[in-house]
Amino acid sequence: MEKKFRVLHIIGTLWKVFAWITLIGGILLAIGILLAGILGSGGMILRQFSQDPRLMPGAVGVVSGIAGFIITVIATVIYFLILYAVGELIDLLLAIEENTRQAVQLVQHEGSPEASPLPYGEPRSAAAAETDN
Repeated sequence: MEKKFRVLHIIGTLWKVFAWITLIGGILLAIGILLAGILGSGGMILRQFSQDPRLMPGAVGVVSGIAGFIITVIATVIYFLILYAVGELIDLLLAIEENTRQAVQLVQHEGSPEASPLPYGEPRSAAAAETDN
């Protein structure tokens, strides 16, 4: 059977590809935020201890990095799920269309004069069964 709506098949696939790109990019971004929070605060700890040992702004950088990492991962997973679901929705709608078209063709074929239904209980001859296939 001929596939219709080729462009929609491509668009559905592109949504899924964008979802994976978003997931990979988001995870890399989250790791970058975590590393920036941890590594970027190391120099601040040494400088602040030499001036005032009671202040620890480096800990704020680490906590900010961890919080940014967690928030970025959660947002990335949500975006991934939304984008992937859109691609799957397009595929679902195309499958429904294809199955509906097949069902209509089957009903039209069954309604044709040469394929008239037999009354219940009446056996079908072998010759009639072969012509249907």
